[in-house]
Amino acid sequence: MPRLTIIDLAQRAGVSPKTISRVLNKEPGVRADKRELIERLITETGFKPNPAARALQGSRSYMIGLIFERPVTHYYQHELQMGALSACRQAGYHLVIEGLAELRPHGMDYLKQRLITSRFDGVILPPPVGDDLEIMALFDDLKVPYVRISPTTEIENSPQVYIDDEQAAFDATSWLIGLGHRRLAYIENLKGGGSNLRRKAGFLRAMTHHGLELHPEWVMRGDPEVNNGFDEAEALLSMPDRPTAIFAAADYIAFGALAAAAKLKLSVPDDVSIVGFDNAPTASSVWPPLTSVHQPMNDLGEAATRLLIDRLEGRDVSTSQQLEYHLVRRASAAAPPITV
Repeated sequence: MPRLTIIDLAQRAGVSPKTISRVLNKEPGVRADKRELIERLITETGFKPNPAARALQGSRSYMIGLIFERPVTHYYQHELQMGALSACRQAGYHLVIEGLAELRPHGMDYLKQRLITSRFDGVILPPPVGDDLEIMALFDDLKVPYVRISPTTEIENSPQVYIDDEQAAFDATSWLIGLGHRRLAYIENLKGGGSNLRRKAGFLRAMTHHGLELHPEWVMRGDPEVNNGFDEAEALLSMPDRPTAIFAAADYIAFGALAAAAKLKLSVPDDVSIVGFDNAPTASSVWPPLTSVHQPMNDLGEAATRLLIDRLEGRDVSTSQQLEYHLVRRASAAAPPITV
């Protein structure tokens, strides 16, 4: 079926294409009865404005930028992209991926000019970009609206979508403690930014809340660009009095821990339980399947984009949106050995 155009809609409503455009852009100058008729026709027909045609009519590009520090083939970025793309397609916008790492060495003036030529109507800022005060100031200066994903700085400065990382980590740690674990280790993500700090805070709070001794040497920092937590997990599991459970700040850190346990010929979960965070697409296909906190990464990308589009279209929007998490229980975690 051919795509419905503004001209088609105008003929059905008995008005000029300009009147249709005014209603779409929420401009004044349209009688209330005509506006109601046009809005009803838009709903009934499922009409979606053509972004290219709209861009020719005004200064808007109908392009939304998803700004990463460094675009990589990583499940978190992929899921955000797919969610953002879904929201853009439904609203008639284009999604453009941009990275900052290669632009930064040229200086902020160069970066600013590059972003100006991109002609984004608005941008999505995931971590760690969403915590970069200089980048936020740049978009403020350019008057480009933005929505942040899981920020930890200047929380009140812009709309945002997030999950409660600290409470999620607290709940996962408490669940392990409820299974009977008393010797718990934590491997944080060296590159994880503010969300990693909140998850670590949740782990520490759970240990204190349940009156358990915290071994400082059992809290380690894993670098995903080096070994995905393998070396840290191997060091933990090689200790004479090793922990019986490891909580990793991200699934790819937990994957490194699974590999370290296999190298040391330790059974998971009989000798050590391992829990991750994210519920990555591969969490169910590793062995044993990984217990993990489900972070709705796709939904975060989609919700942030919808929030941004609502702002661009002049609709009233909330300043923040908290999404739900839950623990996905799989075979990598169980009660500790009876001898513990």
